[in-house]
Amino acid sequence: MTTVRILPEILSNQIAAGEVVERPSSVVKELVENSIDAKASAITIEVEKSGKSLIRVSDDGIGLSRDDALLSIERYATSKIFTKEDLFSISTMGFRGEALPSIASVSKLTMVTRPKDRDTGTRIEIFGGKVRSVSDIGAPVGTLVEVKDLFFNTPARKKFLKSDTTEISHISDGIAGIALGNPDIRFRFFSNKSLQKNFPLSDSLFQRTVNVLGTEVSGKMNEISHSEDGLAISGYCVLPDIVRNSASKIFLFVNRRLVYDRGLISAIFQGYRGRLMKGRYPLLVLFIDIAFDQVDVNVHPTKREVRFFNHQRVYGAVSGAIGKSFSIPQKDISGDSPLKFSQSSVPPAFHPDRPVLIRENDSPGVEQSVMTWGKPADMPVYKKPDRAGTRMPELPKEKPHTPVMFYSDPPRIIGQVMGTYILAESGSGLLLIDQHAAHERIVYEALKKKLKISNMAGQSLLIPETVELTHRESDILLSLIPDLSILGIEVEPFGGTTFVIKSIPSIISGKEMKPILTKIIEKTLTEKDESSKDGWLDECLILMACHRAVRANSRMNAAEMQNLLKDLETCDNPMHCPHGRPIMVTMSKNDLEKLFKRIV
Repeated sequence: MTTVRILPEILSNQIAAGEVVERPSSVVKELVENSIDAKASAITIEVEKSGKSLIRVSDDGIGLSRDDALLSIERYATSKIFTKEDLFSISTMGFRGEALPSIASVSKLTMVTRPKDRDTGTRIEIFGGKVRSVSDIGAPVGTLVEVKDLFFNTPARKKFLKSDTTEISHISDGIAGIALGNPDIRFRFFSNKSLQKNFPLSDSLFQRTVNVLGTEVSGKMNEISHSEDGLAISGYCVLPDIVRNSASKIFLFVNRRLVYDRGLISAIFQGYRGRLMKGRYPLLVLFIDIAFDQVDVNVHPTKREVRFFNHQRVYGAVSGAIGKSFSIPQKDISGDSPLKFSQSSVPPAFHPDRPVLIRENDSPGVEQSVMTWGKPADMPVYKKPDRAGTRMPELPKEKPHTPVMFYSDPPRIIGQVMGTYILAESGSGLLLIDQHAAHERIVYEALKKKLKISNMAGQSLLIPETVELTHRESDILLSLIPDLSILGIEVEPFGGTTFVIKSIPSIISGKEMKPILTKIIEKTLTEKDESSKDGWLDECLILMACHRAVRANSRMNAAEMQNLLKDLETCDNPMHCPHGRPIMVTMSKNDLEKLFKRIV
């Protein structure tokens, strides 16, 4: 007797169901996508007990004839593809012909369907993969699929389902995602006969996005728009004022198919670079329209994952389109923001006729230091060990420009709070500015503009600094030496795992260079992308700006604070430090009156 046997059809269907039907939300997804493929204009989803006892999806699509309905419950029966070539030009949501038989094998399924050209519909009942009855029935045009007692015959699968609240959340999020990709379809979702979501038909992606993400985003969205040969990118990205702790509100569509792709998520973060804090996720709706033969959707049973044939091109276009959306003035920006961006060119972040902010007695062990102002010409190039003599690099002269107005009205400095925050008043209300974050942004953009012109000039140390590393760190540093020279950092091996720092950027002191170099090595070990030197250099600039910027607990007088705000006005992104933290918060008169109960 042979030990290798062909599995019974029911068992093979149940195995397939394990790939396609993970939880109730998987059933909802497959059935709703079938309705979309059926050209439905209205889809209703009803569940009871989070889909464990009942899932019902009905639509007004084209319906199925009796013969087609019977074929649809057979494995690998589909109307979507017919040849091998069709597999590489898929334009529908489904195509494998696995969903219905897989769902039917682990539930009690009933399907009622009727095409427009027939007077009667067809009703099919299937229990655990076995057809119980087929009959004619009066029914409206379209299809209704009812799934009861999911996993009734596979209790081991059923026990892995989560609480009703969790399962409903998965279903709700899935419907919201599909609704975003199909604004021309009306969606209604009922749970235990109570309406949970209602997305009316809309010809506006903007309106559907607001319906799904909430009204709080309506005035805080940038429009994404980019097109090139065979590739179009569109959608909306929400300003980083509103973030989440997970990627649950990032909706990605490839040819209208809701997908998840780690590469696209990474590209989105590149587009938001310098605007998001670590561990925070943006709210975003992104559509990628690409030639069908340039993307493979047949890489996962649930079709959530895709593979691009030229992924670098797609990822680069996505990050570029998102980044560009932040540089284009938006038509609909909330009036709560103190910013009023104009299209005039951004001036340099430092001015030769303005005194430069420096620090006295600044060292890691000093909690507070006194801020002073001095003319750039008065400051020596280097003086060891005092750091006050360092200076910012000179920026190239630019053509006269119209200043970019940063506030609705010029702010009036009220004072400094806790030696860390600047309190000011403008027509928008009260402004509270983090002085370190603000100066960090100013220094970072100055360094970035300088680096675009040429490599940064280094200054030789009178007494070179040495640094001891581990064997792994020393290997990394050896590979970084050519790249570090771009930043004006000259490092040489000094025997074993010891290195000597001979030259540093003019804005950094020898004492500061050691911790900066250590952090550069740490980031390289964990984050450096060999294909993106610009991204790695940008991280280095952020580290240098952070060390150079005025710190918390540093006292400033009114003139110093005023000049800091004037320099901040000229920045490309004056609302966030390079790490993505907010630079300022505002309180309008309306906010204050609510706090003091003057208005309710």
